[in-house]
Amino acid sequence: MKYKVLAADDEYWSRENLRSLISWEDYSIEFLDPACDGEEVLERIEEEKPDIILTDINMPFLSGLELLQKLQTEHPEIITIAVSGYDDFDKVKGVFVSGGLDYILKPVGKEELVKILTKALGILEEREMARKHKETNQIQEHKISSFLEDSEYSALLSGKLYGQFTAQPHVSSTKEFSGVAALLVKFYNIAEIAEKFEYDNLQMSLSIKTRLRNLTGCNAEAIIFNNCNKMSEFLIFTSYRINSLRILAENILEEFPLDEYGPVSVILHEQTGSLDDIGSMYRDMVAVLVTRPFTHSHCILACSQEEGSQSVGKTVSHRIEEEVYHLLNTGQKSDTAKLIFRTCDFKHCDNGEWSFLDVKQYVRRITGILYRYVQEQHPELTAQAEEAMDDIDYYMKCLDAPSVMASIRILLDSLWENNPDKNSTDSAGSQVEQIRQYILTSYHENITLTALAAAYHMDASYLSRMFSQTYGETIIACLTRVRMEQAIRLMEDEEKKLETISFLVGYDDYNYFSRVFRKKVGVSPREYRNNMYK
Repeated sequence: MKYKVLAADDEYWSRENLRSLISWEDYSIEFLDPACDGEEVLERIEEEKPDIILTDINMPFLSGLELLQKLQTEHPEIITIAVSGYDDFDKVKGVFVSGGLDYILKPVGKEELVKILTKALGILEEREMARKHKETNQIQEHKISSFLEDSEYSALLSGKLYGQFTAQPHVSSTKEFSGVAALLVKFYNIAEIAEKFEYDNLQMSLSIKTRLRNLTGCNAEAIIFNNCNKMSEFLIFTSYRINSLRILAENILEEFPLDEYGPVSVILHEQTGSLDDIGSMYRDMVAVLVTRPFTHSHCILACSQEEGSQSVGKTVSHRIEEEVYHLLNTGQKSDTAKLIFRTCDFKHCDNGEWSFLDVKQYVRRITGILYRYVQEQHPELTAQAEEAMDDIDYYMKCLDAPSVMASIRILLDSLWENNPDKNSTDSAGSQVEQIRQYILTSYHENITLTALAAAYHMDASYLSRMFSQTYGETIIACLTRVRMEQAIRLMEDEEKKLETISFLVGYDDYNYFSRVFRKKVGVSPREYRNNMYK
């Protein structure tokens, strides 16, 4: 940090002597243009903000002692050093009474000046360290307070509230909090956003909430919180009218541009409610959330006031199911892929005509057929099929259509591949090892198959096959295993909440993390932690 020194002396040669006596830059000090008297010093303080003032004692208009007294009263944070040509005890005494750090006799020597400046810089650095420490503590307290408030509001979403609700005074009464509308803000690239905050989920949450509150015009009545069970979701409850709410939604999307934050969905709840309605309003918005287009784009949707207006997803007819199964049984690989990807134009499911729900329903039916075939005809591939289905589920949550497609193709390919290509495995060995090392160190990031394939200039299906043949597990299976291992390690810290651990290992949705953990470990995260401390 660079500090500023302002010298004051009515004698030109004294001022210039101070300017040239030492190399100020070597001490990380900016030597400001010296002042001619005390009055000029007072005039320049507000604009130039000096940290240290060197002042002559005997100056016209406003003496050095008078200047020191004013500085002690009006700017006590400035370190002051007196300079005089007289060895006068009363003046020396006056310097210290007026808050001066020390007293230097003219002519000022280099060694003496360096000594007293070192003392002054030491004080300034101690102050700066204390300020940063205090600021860090305040920020941490603010983050923890924010998280606790989030936890209380999040409990209301599921109708559960553990302990006493301690919301802020302006929202503590249900009567006060009535007739409000709501917004749900959903981020899909939350892992990339977290990277901007060095994976400090509390700081990320607080920062996003602060930006959302600023967009409401710092409306004190608005409730804004981060869903602790789904770190990618932020909710706003406000007294805005619906037209203003739509403007707020548009402003939110502008605040978080697509190229920097990835896709964002904003769901509006057009019917107003009260604090008691938070849970039902949230469920309404989540129901609408799945109807967003399955595209890498921003989206604004509104909860319809008409019941039963939700669209019905695209379906796979019973005839098509039978045909897919027949093609699988007769080994018609090419025709099977054509039927799956060309039916309803599924290969273009990210063209804006398919909703998230459409894709989810379609994929579920197709993978169900494939899984049934594996269990009946190739039970030895059951574990591999389950891993592929986990991969697909993971990519669905990221709105990653290319990776969803690639994972389905990989699952299909595995049904006809019985003999690993040894030469291919050897040639790709270096790259897949690099990818494995990347997973081991960057497991908390949003790692996708297509992104890895693009980064290493490989076909996604080929990359997945080579990785599986080399390590005996798919890329996502490896990623999941590493994440669970890291989660267990983090559970040793009793102070870390499970929701925080979930986020730190790459899951913004705690419920999803809990399901994966139970599947891989055999018990829920909470049960596992409880057993650790028995």
